[in-house]
Amino acid sequence: MTALTAHLAIPHRAAARLRGTSRAQPRRTLRLVAPVTSRARRTPFVVVLLSIIGAGLVGLILISTAMQAQTFELDRLTTEARELEVQQQVLQREVSELESPRNLGPRAIAHGMVPSQTPVYLQLSDGTVKGSPKPAEARSNIRQVIR
Repeated sequence: MTALTAHLAIPHRAAARLRGTSRAQPRRTLRLVAPVTSRARRTPFVVVLLSIIGAGLVGLILISTAMQAQTFELDRLTTEARELEVQQQVLQREVSELESPRNLGPRAIAHGMVPSQTPVYLQLSDGTVKGSPKPAEARSNIRQVIR
């Protein structure tokens, strides 16, 4: 832009100030304006926001409490499972001991059972009986089993 065309680019009032001529304009006075009541519009938003935050905190507390209760329940059930496992092992050991031949002989004699003198075998493939079965007589051959 050249100096000749510079005055065309300046707005009318600015150009008058640059030339030193001013028009008589009435002087404007400053006055106080009432504050804008923008808080009234923010209040519902703040209430909703605080309600959401409060509900979230209450939800977190409830979830935390439920998880702690479940942790205690899990611990109790784990302890109970261990105790039942130990009890199962004790019972299994007892059953194994009672099933052993060392214990079956005396118990069978105590119930009046006697072993047969003539064993008989059953052929499973065709169902035939090998040997001649004879009933055992009570207290005929074994009186006591020694451990």
